[in-house]
Amino acid sequence: MELRSSGEARQFNEDRFTKEDFIKSERTTVFLLNFQEGQEMRPHSHPGRELVLHVMEGSGTLSVDGEEMPFAEGQVLHCGPEEQVGFVNGKDGKACIFGTLTRIDK
Repeated sequence: MELRSSGEARQFNEDRFTKEDFIKSERTTVFLLNFQEGQEMRPHSHPGRELVLHVMEGSGTLSVDGEEMPFAEGQVLHCGPEEQVGFVNGKDGKACIFGTLTRIDK
């Protein structure tokens, strides 16, 4: 068992978004993605892993396999291992996204 506060992973950088891991196990990584205004995460996939993202604060534009859509506080996304996921933060302040990556056994 491991109990942590997500607040310790809320670390922002003026130059680029940050990914702060705060729980790691053999199969799962729990992290926060922290974005300043206008920062972006380029589309990429996570082969062999499932991804869940939950917007805790802010909003922006989510891209999944080239399809763009709004992604705002309270929304949750689940992606399979081959889907390309990206995010661009809006101009209305910071965004903080809680995420998990879980290894898939085949």
